[in-house]
Amino acid sequence: MGSWSARACSAAFLVLSVGCGKSDWSAPEVSYDTIDVDADRLAIKTGPVGHDKWKSEATYVLVEAKNTAEMDLMVTLSAELLDAGKQVVGSTRRESLRIPAAGSRLFALVDDKQVARPTATGARVDVRGAQTVSYPAPVVITEGNVYFDQDRAVVAGYVTNNAGGEAKAIVIGAFFDDKGRPMQRPSSLFVLAGKGKRGTQMVGPPGSRGAYLFIGDVQY
Repeated sequence: MGSWSARACSAAFLVLSVGCGKSDWSAPEVSYDTIDVDADRLAIKTGPVGHDKWKSEATYVLVEAKNTAEMDLMVTLSAELLDAGKQVVGSTRRESLRIPAAGSRLFALVDDKQVARPTATGARVDVRGAQTVSYPAPVVITEGNVYFDQDRAVVAGYVTNNAGGEAKAIVIGAFFDDKGRPMQRPSSLFVLAGKGKRGTQMVGPPGSRGAYLFIGDVQY
């Protein structure tokens, strides 16, 4: 799942990095059955999202999805927020992430009005797109490592730009408790020179027991 077999977490902010609209990648769709959404271990969170004048407190869903196909896919998810009685109290924006073959990614599905939904206790997650990706990932995480510092997991690695031009990449941490439930998904913006490489580290919250780093949105 992700870059390494271990998992963990980091205290930070949530960035709306990708996929606010419809999945419109110009590539063939594959069966949505190839995407395994871990809906039994999703987490409903409320906290700061966005930046600057767009920053607000909003409810979002942390949910992991696995690509069981033998190729990389651009996967799009969205969700309906549910209260204790299973009634819909809100919907989320769509998010699209590249998931490597047999890999997993942690999605953060933010309320589409970017507001708090205090009665939301669960969610119904839907796959909205699963399209093939034929080109190599331009920015990747390399030399990944997870270790523990007292009661926290720490995840580290290098952000590597495989392309010749300067790139701006969102690096995302996925962090989990001892039962594999998502805890946090912090993000950080990296500016990389062509063929550049930079080290990164994220420290998990108390009780984190697993983690991985991955790349979100990339711009050249």
